[in-house]
Amino acid sequence: MIKLNENSMELLKKCLKERNPLLIPFIESGNDSYTVEFYNELREIVGDELCDNGFQPSWEPNEYGLELERLIDEIGRLFI
Repeated sequence: MIKLNENSMELLKKCLKERNPLLIPFIESGNDSYTVEFYNELREIVGDELCDNGFQPSWEPNEYGLELERLIDEIGRLFI
């Protein structure tokens, strides 16, 4: 399972449910040998959600956008 806190995992699942639900079993599995490419794919999916729903009309991030930005950073730290 990907090592994220509960809130981050739920937010990631929400993004995946909308954009690529086939990945949900992979992040929930006991597998802990994810590749950098897999983590980057997750970050890209969250980034797409950020672009579509995370900004106010003024292009400032809304609260949801700030949560998504934090999630992108958190996923990035998993493979550093």
